[in-house]
Amino acid sequence: MFELGKKQTLTVMKQTEHGVYLGEDGNGDEKVLLPKNQVDGSVKIGDHLEVFIYKDSEDRIIATRKEPFITLGEVKKLKVAGVAHIGAFLEWGLDKDLFLPFK
Repeated sequence: MFELGKKQTLTVMKQTEHGVYLGEDGNGDEKVLLPKNQVDGSVKIGDHLEVFIYKDSEDRIIATRKEPFITLGEVKKLKVAGVAHIGAFLEWGLDKDLFLPFK
């Protein structure tokens, strides 16, 4: 099971044109995509990669090798990227800003 908001070490299970699919050793059912722009030429099936798990802009679980400014359970000051009527969007070092609802 993938833990959103945390770094995990996962195994490269499959390579595709979109990137590589990562999973846990012994559990071939669940896989998460590490997009091809995060994969260098040396990555191969069976490699273990440390990744951060979060949801992308389409609410899909995805992996990244980028280092977020904050992870689950931490408290840090972040810069506000924008404000909407339902909440604020915070810069946290990843492509998708972190949503902070007003409630």
